[in-house]
Amino acid sequence: MKKRIAALLATTLVVSSLTGCLGNTKAPESKAPEAKVETEAPKDTEAAKDTEAAKDTEAAKDTEAAADTTYTFNLDNVGEHTFSLSTTASSGSALADVTHHFADTVGELSGGKIKVDVYEGSALGSEAQNLEALTAGTLDMAIIAVEFYVNSIPQVGAAILPYMYEDYDQVQKVFEGEAGQYTSQQFLDVAKVKNLGYYVMAFRNMYTTKPLNSVDDIAGMKIRVPESSLYVDTFKMMGAAPTPLPMGEVYTAIDTGVVSGLENTPDTCLNNSFFEVAKYFNMTNHLNAPTTFSMSAKIFDSLNEDEQNLLLEAGLRASRYGLESTKTSDAAYREQLKEKGMEFIETDVESMRAKIDYTSYPFMQSEEAKTLFDLVQKSK
Repeated sequence: MKKRIAALLATTLVVSSLTGCLGNTKAPESKAPEAKVETEAPKDTEAAKDTEAAKDTEAAKDTEAAADTTYTFNLDNVGEHTFSLSTTASSGSALADVTHHFADTVGELSGGKIKVDVYEGSALGSEAQNLEALTAGTLDMAIIAVEFYVNSIPQVGAAILPYMYEDYDQVQKVFEGEAGQYTSQQFLDVAKVKNLGYYVMAFRNMYTTKPLNSVDDIAGMKIRVPESSLYVDTFKMMGAAPTPLPMGEVYTAIDTGVVSGLENTPDTCLNNSFFEVAKYFNMTNHLNAPTTFSMSAKIFDSLNEDEQNLLLEAGLRASRYGLESTKTSDAAYREQLKEKGMEFIETDVESMRAKIDYTSYPFMQSEEAKTLFDLVQKSK
């Protein structure tokens, strides 16, 4: 493990110059099957008598935990492991909170046998670099947004097109269904990454130095976007001048006039103090792209079935925790940004939506993208 982390830290400096070929309402409820908790009975008769009450207590606890369990596993077959998990999220952000919830859930489900060490703030590299490391098997886990997979697996962009979703519950429903499963299979087949679960983040908005009342106001404006072809193509359709930049450079870029704003989730705006340099919160809600609890398939495949199911169960629980967290925190973050002095603009969303032509995205010409798009519509 230490060797993998050391290798990753060393290669981050080199990889940072590469483009990386691999690169923010009711949640659907399903009756989960009962977990099969298997324990070995004490061999010693006297010990069995002495621990009868304890067994009853533990059985009650197991039954209670099993009620909400989808993936079954035998804890006796779970070994001791320590995994590294990389995220670009800053401490205290909504993404960091959900990331730590996933790590804590793994620890709780495994009875402390499996530990997940979280590395925040791009300590182990950018999302694009982390994706390359997952594929190579030099990093165990990382939080990778779906849009970062688009660079190497273009067809998955069909699941996160602008103005595709109406609310958070709809996004969750789609990604817990066939469309999400199909997308995860693409990750595995092409990038050799196992997706342990999706986290529905807040809808994305635009934060700029001048108000955007309609799409006309964004014409020619330099807007910072993620290093993803999906975002570049989207903002070109709107008439803007999309400018990919690493998150760490955005504040200075706005402050010095290199760009006139950015698009992202409200918590990102707050936690990076972008409200200090971009006064206007333009309520565009233009896109929702979930992030993922991604794991190197090479490392995932080295685990036994019980260990794999435990991680998948933790991913599902973190996913559903994240949905409720997003619903609550999104409104709270917006209120805090108002208190920080941001002016909220009711942008003419329809004028922006009218500029988006799904068939103009190059990846939408592939059969895989068309299949995924149809699955999204069906899953809604």
